Amino acid sequence: MIRAAVVNVGTDLRPVLAALAQQGIRCRVSEESGKQVIRVASEQEAVHVAALVEHLQQLRAQGAIPETSAANGSALTGYFPVGQYVGNLLLAIRTAPVTLLLITAALLVAAVSQVGTNLQPVENLFYPNLNPGPNAGLATLLSILGDISGPADLVRTLTPALLHFGAVHLIFDTLWLWYFGRMIEGQQSSLVYFVVVLFIAFVSNTTQYLWEMSPNFGGLSGVVYGLLGYIWMWQTVLPRGRLRLPPAMIGFMLVALVLMEIFASGWIASAAHAGGLIAGMMAGLLAASWRRFR
Repeated sequence: MIRAAVVNVGTDLRPVLAALAQQGIRCRVSEESGKQVIRVASEQEAVHVAALVEHLQQLRAQGAIPETSAANGSALTGYFPVGQYVGNLLLAIRTAPVTLLLITAALLVAAVSQVGTNLQPVENLFYPNLNPGPNAGLATLLSILGDISGPADLVRTLTPALLHFGAVHLIFDTLWLWYFGRMIEGQQSSLVYFVVVLFIAFVSNTTQYLWEMSPNFGGLSGVVYGLLGYIWMWQTVLPRGRLRLPPAMIGFMLVALVLMEIFASGWIASAAHAGGLIAGMMAGLLAASWRRFR
């Protein structure tokens, strides 16, 4: 490639690079002996880049654009745009507060429990030990409500979703929740979304408890699959709606669910995944049908 311009290492080249990107000109920037070197593919492009850099320097000399250098920390902020991060966080608080709250709660629980290695501080977040009877199973999912003795037990049917056992488990769940949750909450009421999440969490956790008759499980995966099912049914009923996922992604998640059951059923809460998916599909079908009826 042809050398087009050489500038100080602390010079902010983002205006030049943005202009080149808009014009479809590909370039490469490298550091050589304390200088930034811009290279392009042709002589004509090199002349154009040199003119852009000269114009940028003239504007900065006139005070139209503030000068930036490594001395004032702009090089660091170029790699770590704190202002942009803060802006994105404020946008998430405004557009997806429930999703952000759930992720924050899961991270706090992970910190307290040392990512599942010290469960004593979070023992009250496990599913309550109830006695639904000897014939308990998926068919008697709602019968367990009669064994809930108070608000504390009711809350504990939801809180296992915040428990995670390992960093990979936590990262997987929070990233998918961030993806699906922001999508739903960005298009619908946060209150409705919160109710849907509570319903999915209860069904997925209770399904897992009735399946294994043990409270030793946790994770947001059931909620994640529930949100997947919610979006799936929504776009099925309202194919022209804004809430939709690529069919390939839906297929991938369903295949992953089956593969996890086949190869890792002893380490994951498969019943919670399936229960969450069904609960989300029910909620999505109901909500989308109501929206279409209206």
